[in-house]
Amino acid sequence: MSIRPLASLLLALILFSFLAPASLARDSLTAPRHVNSVTIDGKWSTPNEWSDTQHVSMYVAEGPESTAFLRVKYDDQYLYVLVDFSSDTTLAINQPIAQPAHWSYDGVNIAIDKHANVQRPTDEADFQVVLMWWSGYGAPEPVAPGDAWIEGVMSYDATNDPDSQTAHAIYELAMPMQIFKSPSAIRVSVWDISRGASMHWPRYQGSWSTKYFGDLIFSQGQETATHRELSKATATDPVILFAISVVVVLVVLILLYVRRRHRTSVGQA
Repeated sequence: MSIRPLASLLLALILFSFLAPASLARDSLTAPRHVNSVTIDGKWSTPNEWSDTQHVSMYVAEGPESTAFLRVKYDDQYLYVLVDFSSDTTLAINQPIAQPAHWSYDGVNIAIDKHANVQRPTDEADFQVVLMWWSGYGAPEPVAPGDAWIEGVMSYDATNDPDSQTAHAIYELAMPMQIFKSPSAIRVSVWDISRGASMHWPRYQGSWSTKYFGDLIFSQGQETATHRELSKATATDPVILFAISVVVVLVVLILLYVRRRHRTSVGQA
C-alpha cells in the first residue's frame, strides 16, 4: 500500500471529523425558572420583567439586515416567550397592503415539536402558534389557535425595553407547560412585512422540518444535566474525531512499516 491512499484516507477522516458534528448538532434554547413575574401585554411591563432570561439573537432568514431577540422562561404553569423585533419600527396600521394580501402583516409563528428526537412518520410540528397584526388594521389578531389555553399579545410599545426605546414590534406569549414533553424542540419565526424581513431561531436551513428545530431545555430537572453533557460532547467532537483519525492513520502506517521491514528481513535471510 502506497502513501497516497493513506493520505487520501487521512484527509477524508479529517473532513468527516469536522463536517459530521456540524450537521448533527442542534442549537439549544434554555428556559430558566422565572424569578420576575410576567404580564402578557406585549411589552416590558417593568424594566426587570424579562431580565431573568437569556438574551438570544435571532438569525436573518430573508430580507435586509435586521435585529430581533428571543427570551423564554417558565414556571409550573406556563412557558413564557418574548420576541423583541427591535428593527421592525413601522406600525402595522401605517403599512400599505402588500401583494399577495395574505402576507400583509407583522407576525410571529412559534412551532413546537413535543417529541423531539423521536422517529415519527412525519416531520411536521405538533402544533403552531401564530400572533399577527394585519397591515392597515388598528389592532392585532387574537392569538391562534384561538383556544383559551394559549395567551398572546402584540404591541409596538417600547416602554422599559432595554434593546430599543423606539416603537417596534414586541410579541409576548404564555403557553401551558402540560403541552411540552421532555425533550421538546422549538422554532420561532417573525416577519416584518414593511421591510420584507424575516428572522428565525434557530438558523433557517431551507426547510420547516422539525429536524431543523432547536432543543428547548428547561433549566431545572434531570434533562438539563443530560443536555449539558451532550452539548459539551458535541463541542469537542471535532477535536476527538480528528485525534482518532490521526491515531488510526499512524497505527496503519506503523503496521505497514513493520510489515515491510519484516518482508525485507525475510528476503535477506
